[in-house]
Amino acid sequence: MKRLFFILMSLFSLQTYALDIKHEMGVASFETTPKNVVALDWALTETVLSLDVKLQGVADVKGYQQWVVEPALNQIVTDVGSRREPNIELLSELKPDVILISNHMAAAYQQLNKIAPVLVFTIYNEHKQPLQSAESITRSLGVLFDKQQRAEQVISETQQILRANGDRVKARNNSTKSLLFARFINDKTLRIHSQGSLADATIMAMGLKNDWQEPTNLWGFTTSGIEKLAEHQQSNVMIFGPLKPEERQALQNSPLWQAMAFTRSDSVYELPAIWTFGGLIAAQRFSHNITEQLIGQ
Repeated sequence: MKRLFFILMSLFSLQTYALDIKHEMGVASFETTPKNVVALDWALTETVLSLDVKLQGVADVKGYQQWVVEPALNQIVTDVGSRREPNIELLSELKPDVILISNHMAAAYQQLNKIAPVLVFTIYNEHKQPLQSAESITRSLGVLFDKQQRAEQVISETQQILRANGDRVKARNNSTKSLLFARFINDKTLRIHSQGSLADATIMAMGLKNDWQEPTNLWGFTTSGIEKLAEHQQSNVMIFGPLKPEERQALQNSPLWQAMAFTRSDSVYELPAIWTFGGLIAAQRFSHNITEQLIGQ
């Protein structure tokens, strides 16, 4: 009788931990909370770390440390190759409990799923609502890692930071000008971020306006020639940095750039390295840096 009791209790314990997580390419089942976690997408890496969960493996560690920056990676983490072509052999040796990817790596789903359960979550897609997508993914990962309370805290903190920073900018009367976000590809071509981008979603939540309303791709940017900026000369221009010395010199030597009203009125600002395709923590960093630039602190 006692033996039957313990067997039933054991079965009950296993059922208690059983968890099904729905993702973009199916449903993955877990009997226990995953401990060995691999993330092949930087936005998902950022999100996992924001939940105070350590990672076993990350794609392109140095790139993450250079461009995403925060949250900082745990000290002991394995670089599993590039975000486009991870090291499959190394992943197999790590024996992770779960692998996190975005839909942009969907072609590798079946191969990766032979190594460990794969969860597919994508912030940047045809819906063009990155903040809402990031919040939803944060909640799903909160359930996976039994960090629901922390997930809600990250979401709440992000919303509060964006509102408070927006109020600070508007209180200093710096909200009358619309913003324009650009990353230089070369001295004649740039990417301008608008609908569907993290920058646009962040300033909308801050109560600020984006001056660029042209059609964008699913990443939220338009590729354009620098001459197109002549139509937006009354904007505050935010350049995604850091600019290389030769890029800064090229702008200083460009008659067209120097003739722009935003250049002559000192309305050009350079942002530090922030992952433009990140999640909630990246949105917080965007908001803080935009605010500091506009209010001069």
